[in-house]
Amino acid sequence: MANPSSSSPLRVAVVGAGFIADFHLEVLKNTPEVELVAVCDAVLSKAQAKAKQFGIPHAVASIGELKELGVQVASLLLPPPLHATLIRETLEAGIGVMVEKPMVLSSKDARELGALADSKGLSLAVNHNAVTHPSFATLMQRVEAGEIGRVEHVRVTLSVPLRQLDAGDFSHWMFRTPANIVFEQGPHPCSQVHALVGAVKSATTTVLKSRELHPGQLFNNRWLVAAEAERGTVEMYFAFGEDFTRSTIEVLGTDGSIEADLFHDHIASENKTLYLDFWNSYLAGSGRGKELKKSATKVLKDYLKYTIGVGPREDAFFAGMRDSIRGTYQAIAKGEAPLATAEDGAQVLEWCEAITKDISGESGAAVVQLSEAPARPGEVVLLGGTGFIGKRVIEKLLARDIPVTLIVRRTHSMPAIVVENAANGKIRLLYGTLEDGSSMRSALEGARAVVQLATGGGDSWEAVQTAMIGGSVGFAQAALDAGAERYVYISSVASLYCGLDCGEGVIPDSMPTDPLPLERPLYARGKAATEDALLAMQKEKGLPLVILRPGVVLGEGTPMQHSGLGLWARDNHCVGWGIGDTPLPLVWVDDVADAIVSSALFHGNDLHGLTMNLCARVDLNAQQVVSELRKATGRDLHFHARSLAVSQTMELGKWIVKRVGGRKVALPSYRDLKSRGLAVPFACDGARKHLNWKPVEDAEEFLDKAVRIYGA
Repeated sequence: MANPSSSSPLRVAVVGAGFIADFHLEVLKNTPEVELVAVCDAVLSKAQAKAKQFGIPHAVASIGELKELGVQVASLLLPPPLHATLIRETLEAGIGVMVEKPMVLSSKDARELGALADSKGLSLAVNHNAVTHPSFATLMQRVEAGEIGRVEHVRVTLSVPLRQLDAGDFSHWMFRTPANIVFEQGPHPCSQVHALVGAVKSATTTVLKSRELHPGQLFNNRWLVAAEAERGTVEMYFAFGEDFTRSTIEVLGTDGSIEADLFHDHIASENKTLYLDFWNSYLAGSGRGKELKKSATKVLKDYLKYTIGVGPREDAFFAGMRDSIRGTYQAIAKGEAPLATAEDGAQVLEWCEAITKDISGESGAAVVQLSEAPARPGEVVLLGGTGFIGKRVIEKLLARDIPVTLIVRRTHSMPAIVVENAANGKIRLLYGTLEDGSSMRSALEGARAVVQLATGGGDSWEAVQTAMIGGSVGFAQAALDAGAERYVYISSVASLYCGLDCGEGVIPDSMPTDPLPLERPLYARGKAATEDALLAMQKEKGLPLVILRPGVVLGEGTPMQHSGLGLWARDNHCVGWGIGDTPLPLVWVDDVADAIVSSALFHGNDLHGLTMNLCARVDLNAQQVVSELRKATGRDLHFHARSLAVSQTMELGKWIVKRVGGRKVALPSYRDLKSRGLAVPFACDGARKHLNWKPVEDAEEFLDKAVRIYGA
């Protein structure tokens, strides 16, 4: 049931201040039927930052506060496991709901919540934005107009990369059970199939390929589904974590076919003609070509018009989100049923359930338990210890029989080394985040050393100040108060200015952070500011600090498309930060871990207040590394040499066009571009002197350990 219509705008809130909230807020700000009242997030600072960004009057941390503000409908933009609980809580508060897909995690729950909404006279809608994708919407119009006759069969291809897989971050909800990836990614094609052929009657699924992420944590990469629906048959091919993106839906009818390329936003069709086969074949090919050219031209024109400020934003993802969100709220404001109701959500979930019915619902991955044991003598505490570098640090500490404590934000999808050693007591696990630093003193009590690998971050300077800088200072203060002998902060050479005009023939360990941080991006600026804040604590309060600045860290466990090599315009096309013919400050991940461990276990005060760069002297440049990656992987990889002057000219050209179009964008920083070139060698004398650091520097050995491993 929809909300009653009213002459006043709907009072709307957004619950969840993550990435997807930006799309909802941008659309809702420009929907006349809506008055944006508040942003709600359990982390109030996130809600406040998002409310400030979009000029929304209120930021709150609970659904109850939304009720007090008179909110009528809320967009729920939270992780799927929270949907059912939050939908119920919101409806019980007398507030209607639009929820991101998947609506919930079972069709049964969807129908129960739909009944609850109906009993309270409230709207319950789900954002099936794939149905309003421009190309699919056109396809539906043409199918419904009878252009291809009666629909008989639908064929779906969804082959997409997953950045979490490339980065080795297996903690995301979609990896927790083998079926979750279908509930995460599947609602898009399933909502489209449901719109075309109705409810699922039966489905048979074949898993074509699987991999084990962590011991017992199975992930199915490729799926093949054959299904029967109310009004036709269906074939779906899913491939997750692929190098080449392909997203299409083809509808075969009695009198023709029509296909939407959802990735490129193209559409093409074929129909019967009265002509002989040879001419019919020509017309089929030339007709498809004309349609594809027409679609491609429209996409290009829309982009150019938006860029120069003479047209609205029309890229396919945004347009689909816009039409789904705006259409839903406009319907609710009129007292009509939303575009996708709770029943629609339930039927799409039935598709997901049918696809996964024979897939084990249990991951088998161990869930480690937090520890209540006290600190042990001489232990090292790691913050951010389950990542690319952190796992190596754990291995090396345990190899020396050093007790390890990990500060973690979750206990599932842990690396095997953590699961095994948490069970045998060699690793102590405590809950916490970088932002909790000021309250972590008791957790750090008795620690010999604290190593901060966690970075923090944000999409605004205010967020970076809170998370990256403020969190680091708070954690360092807790370590100081707890009496830790050493605080090791892992920074980056990005905190420095590394252009050829930096004034040094070689960049020494003692070089201060970039003196013009405002000309650098948020990450580099944040790293520099964090270093400066911690060094101030060392001078003023005696923080036993050492700062390590790794260079371009390569090795198993990080994507091969490293930004230190250049700008990866596509995952197989790397545009150099310059010509790419000067040696890079490369370093093998295991050598970085060795330096971290040596710093943490160092005896005496000689390291306090030092900054040490960690870059090996490997005679390899970006062109050579990409060439070796091409040989090792068999991928069609390309390095595109481009002078800094040309790159800057191109960036300025884009900036001028956007500014002429009225868009507020920052002036491209030539200083940052020059720094990214990393053309000045790093001395790295401190680690060699104080830590007896001996990184891999033979080019062939480095390639074997850190580059050719991607071809395994």
